[in-house]
Formats: sequence, structure tokens, C-alpha cells
Amino acid sequence: MHWIHHFDTQTKSLLSSPDDYRLLLCDRHDSHISAALVGYTIQHHIVLVLLPPHSSHLLQPLDVGIFGPLKTALAYRQTQLFRSGVRRIEKAEWVEDFIAARENAINEKNVLSGWRGSGLFPENLHRMLHQLPDDTISAVSLHDISTPSHTISQDTSTPFFLSSSPPEPLTLRSKNQAFLGSLASTNIETEYKIHMRRLSGIAERLQTEVTILQKELREVKEIHAKRKERASGKRVILKGKVVVSTEEVHNALKEAEKATAAKKAKKGTGRKRRKVISESEEERSSLRDVDERQDLDDLYNSEVEILDCISVAM
Repeated sequence: MHWIHHFDTQTKSLLSSPDDYRLLLCDRHDSHISAALVGYTIQHHIVLVLLPPHSSHLLQPLDVGIFGPLKTALAYRQTQLFRSGVRRIEKAEWVEDFIAARENAINEKNVLSGWRGSGLFPENLHRMLHQLPDDTISAVSLHDISTPSHTISQDTSTPFFLSSSPPEPLTLRSKNQAFLGSLASTNIETEYKIHMRRLSGIAERLQTEVTILQKELREVKEIHAKRKERASGKRVILKGKVVVSTEEVHNALKEAEKATAAKKAKKGTGRKRRKVISESEEERSSLRDVDERQDLDDLYNSEVEILDCISVAM
């Protein structure tokens, strides 16, 4: 909220009319979006637009033009410490290096290049699309992988050495066939050929099992991700939204934050109750200790009194 107040005061004077709107771009992290923020943007004519998911490295000016030079400058200064034999950087040294790196990296030139490199200002749609992968190339590669006969015929004409790790199942199959075909024409003993054939079969079977396990793991992760997404109120509200400075989103965020606060308060009450119970148990335990010590003292005193009454005859 301090930041949005600063943004409002710094940009309000640039408006030609009080009725004009300002555009504010924001990433989709739900911790940055609150009901108070959305309500403030509605009241002060600020259009809050969320960037598409997984696009900050392409569209966010900080990622495009600032963070890279900043990391490079900071690493350059810290490398000088590492060369001197230092293996642990103190906090004061890191802050000093960051201050110097910030002066070199966060400047007007890099800020403008971040906006220009992301294609946001000046607006350049072609620059953004040029950085995306070509779907036609992906489609051709997928077609090649999904056609076993084409893949095998292509691989058998090439050496059987694997160039990727881990290999694709079809690639491993075709390479093994090429290897066994070449092995059959060699003059080595039969037991070696049988052993190599068994090793090839074991490799294919293990690769198949790994592929199945990876698929099952992805499915489990997707299930957990969906459950987590359903459980978090803000994420559900912001999903699929681009412009979030609306009354509908504002009211939904207020209800979600109210529910979260109530849930936290309920957890806090449980912790407090457990603390009170533990304190009462500790008090009862201390009282038991006092009673036990008192019983021991009484027993000791009674034994002393009995011993005092015994007279020893010489």
C-alpha cells in the first residue's frame, strides 16, 4: 500500500485531466494483489492489468533489462573476494557490493532498455512474438517422434552411439537394434553376444519403467497442484483475469482475505488453548514434585526420630 500511494502521487501530476486513467502492469503473484490495493486503484482511476502466466522473463522490464546487469555487477564484485580466499561473505560486505552494483545496473539506460526489450514501450508486438518458440518446428519434431518406422529407419543409418542422456525410448530401441545388428557381424564369442543382447533388453525395460514412473509422478503433481489451487482463495479469484481493478474482483478478494484471517485466528486460539493446558499440566507436575519431596522429608524425619530412640547396649 505504501508503494501504490507513491505510484499515485508520482504519476497524478502527469495526467492532463483528473478523469484520465493510468495503466499499472503487475505480475500474477497473489501476494501482490489485495482487496485494499484493488479498492485503491478503483478509487484513483488506475487500471491494474496482470501479465500472462510464466511470461515475466519476456514481458517484465525488471527481468528483461535490470536483474541481469545487476546480478552480473554483483557477481563481479564478489568474485574479487573469492579470489582472495574468502569463502563466506559477511552481511556488511554484501550490502556494500550491492550498493555499488546497484549504481552500475539500475540506471536510466537499463530501465528504458527493459521497457523496449519487452516490447511494452514503445509497443512492439513483433518483438514479443519473436521470442516465443516456433510451433511449426515443435509440431514437426513431435511428428518425427510419434512415427516409429521413420525414426528407426533414420537411426539405423547413423552410428548407434547415444547423443542424449537420458535417451527417448524409441531412440534407445533403434540404437540397440543397430548395435545388435552390428554385433552379429563381428567375430566375437557367442556368450558375449548373448550378454550384450540381455543388457540391451534390460536397458530398454528400465527406460520403459522410468518413463511410466515419470508419467505417474506428473499426474500426482498435477492433482496436488489442482488441490492447492482450489484451496487458495486468491489464486482462484485471479485465475483467468487480466484487468483486476473491478468491483467484482475487489469484493471477492475482501471475502477471501476475511476467510483467511478467520482461519488464522482459529489456529491462534488453538495454540493458546494448548499453551494454557500445558501450563496447567506443568503446574500440576510441579505440585506433585513438591508433594513427593514433602513425603520424602517426612519419611526421613521419622526415621531419624526412631533412630534417636534406639540405645545400644555395650
